[in-house]
Amino acid sequence: MKKFLFISSLLCSIFVLSQSKYTEAQVEKSNDPQVIANFVKYNPNNPKTPEFKRKLYSLIAGKGSTAAQPKVTNLTKRKLEKEVRRDLKDGSNDRNKKTAAVLTHLFNNDPSDKNAYIQIVNNSSCNLIMKISGKKYYNLTIPARNNNFIMVEKGTYALSSSVCDAKYSSVKSVTRDIVITLNNPKYIKK
Repeated sequence: MKKFLFISSLLCSIFVLSQSKYTEAQVEKSNDPQVIANFVKYNPNNPKTPEFKRKLYSLIAGKGSTAAQPKVTNLTKRKLEKEVRRDLKDGSNDRNKKTAAVLTHLFNNDPSDKNAYIQIVNNSSCNLIMKISGKKYYNLTIPARNNNFIMVEKGTYALSSSVCDAKYSSVKSVTRDIVITLNNPKYIKK
């Protein structure tokens, strides 16, 4: 009889502990990812679970998370000239072709130009590959603490990468030359 009571109390405690310790109302008001994740984990059939999953994702991928947050700035002709001159000293053939295309673009003052220059500055301590998808698809490799650039047709592009295991994903409307700077995620110590 003692064994039966012990086993039944153990099963009851497991059942009670396996339930979420938060109510639906608490989760709606909370911005704590642990609270939301606990509710989603233990209540997968709740009608509000998809909404809570979206909320959890936005909290995790938003500011203050381990997701890479870029700094996007407009590129001036002066900065572009400086980058191109530095790249010309590099001397690699493929790079020279890209640099020639950028120089042509730089000195072309035609506002109806269909191309734009995207420079990715990687300030992180990890090498990365930026996937750029839109009208065409590109994979741009950027070494750690370095930069790379690409000429693309103006339009909307989805950019995604992994910066030291932190996911970066963004949709950019490229209507003029831009620079995107990626830094180390906040959880990585330099």
